Amino acid sequence: MKNYVSFLTNKAALCYLLVSLFAGLGGGFFYPLLGIFVVDGLDATPLQMGVFLAISIFSGVMVSQRIAKLSDVGWERRQIILLAQGAFIVVMALFMMIRDFYLALAVMIFISSFSAAALPQTFALGREFADKNLGDNSTLFVSLMRAMMSLSWVIGPPLAFILYDAFGFNGAFLFAAVTMVISVLIVWRMFPSTKIKETDTQGEVEVRLSWRKIPGAPLYLGAVFMLFLANNMYVMSIPLYVTKELDMAGSVAGQLLGLAAFVEIPVMVLAGLWAAKIAPQRLMVLSAAAACLFYALLFNAGALWQMYALQMLNGLAVGISASLGMVVIQNKMPNQMGVATTLFNNAIMIASLASSVTVGFVAELYNYHTVILAMLLAGAVAFGLLLLSARETRRPSCPSQLVAEA
Repeated sequence: MKNYVSFLTNKAALCYLLVSLFAGLGGGFFYPLLGIFVVDGLDATPLQMGVFLAISIFSGVMVSQRIAKLSDVGWERRQIILLAQGAFIVVMALFMMIRDFYLALAVMIFISSFSAAALPQTFALGREFADKNLGDNSTLFVSLMRAMMSLSWVIGPPLAFILYDAFGFNGAFLFAAVTMVISVLIVWRMFPSTKIKETDTQGEVEVRLSWRKIPGAPLYLGAVFMLFLANNMYVMSIPLYVTKELDMAGSVAGQLLGLAAFVEIPVMVLAGLWAAKIAPQRLMVLSAAAACLFYALLFNAGALWQMYALQMLNGLAVGISASLGMVVIQNKMPNQMGVATTLFNNAIMIASLASSVTVGFVAELYNYHTVILAMLLAGAVAFGLLLLSARETRRPSCPSQLVAEA
């Protein structure tokens, strides 16, 4: 724990933590309200809302992935973060005035898509800073950045709905813009100016190697997708399962989700300490195992106290995967921090979209209780992919293949 305290007394390290917090608050005030804004503010149908969200996610994935490649071969990360967070502020300003569906969709495609680059570039720059200045505490630091981001999402959504109830959409969007302005000021005044220096020949070869051909990387990203697919299905379906099939109050679902979040944040902090003694990918295997056990026990839980107790397992699984999931792919691609971090972030974004489709499909055919079996299946697939990825990573790569890629 002494290492974490040292981060708070290091001015540069503290800046990264504050950006994670304030940028996360900006997203936490906006994205939970986006679906309601599309339906109520833009008078869209549920089908239009689904199309809106899908196009928004895919445009963000495409733009952020392209920017990630450029950031690893020369584009300055600090400038990218400033532009991306600036785009978010512009979107908030426009959404305080726009009430037309197609105009809002155009804003999401052509402006908001650039803001998707802010989060992965922040964590890529944070990892590079930690590797250069913090030595063996690099994983600890990245874990704490992730914990700050998660904390912002514990605080942000409830406050967003309070502001929405009091002042409407514009009140929440204004507050989101203000928090992002604070983040921009910190990045502008205190973040270092960094560019990729193409002086090391071997480094150039590794940068040009496609992530698809890095041993273990595709399998690992598949595992990340499945893990977060399962978790997002849980977050989306548990309120409906509790209220529709167990005939409990909606507050019970909020308590379950809140308890899990309460456990996740300290686990994220502890995961950074555990990673100093245990390989992060092994801890990811533990995360998948805990997730599978959680879903299996949840499916058979017959009492409310059991569901409460099981949140310890849920918090352990999500805390480790959210904290160290990014670190593992960064370790596999040390000379492509931008691409690695963006791939991880995009896997989560696509999993979020896929989870809504999966929950709707399974619940329509069966019920919300059966959705838990779909979560278990996704968790089991993730567990298998993680084991395969670890085995493939241990295999020595062929030098001739690296040269060919160059």
